[in-house]
Amino acid sequence: MRTAADGQTVFEDLEIATRHGERGAETAALPVAGVIFRTEQPALDLDFHNAPRRQLVIPLDAEVEVEAGDGIVRRIGPGEVLLADDLTGQGHKSRFRPAGASMLFGVLPDEVDPAAWRA
Repeated sequence: MRTAADGQTVFEDLEIATRHGERGAETAALPVAGVIFRTEQPALDLDFHNAPRRQLVIPLDAEVEVEAGDGIVRRIGPGEVLLADDLTGQGHKSRFRPAGASMLFGVLPDEVDPAAWRA
């Protein structure tokens, strides 16, 4: 999820290159500046807002429903990752479920270009 040239938040699918080994498929190490764990999260419905930082949003036992500026809605559940990179512009809506859930956020360094992760 990123801010388009017109200031509207849009989704863009990125497939990160993986290699297959005896432990399964894995990516190369992705650089992060830090990790934030959120637990006991209440059920939240947030109106349009920007991402607070460039981050990978990873539900652990939750689901987040995200609505882009063009009305497209995506549900991100356990085992899925959302790159929140819309720091400016219109922003997006978020709905977090259920109450009491846990999330993981991987904070990206400013110099990281996620487009370089493409498979």
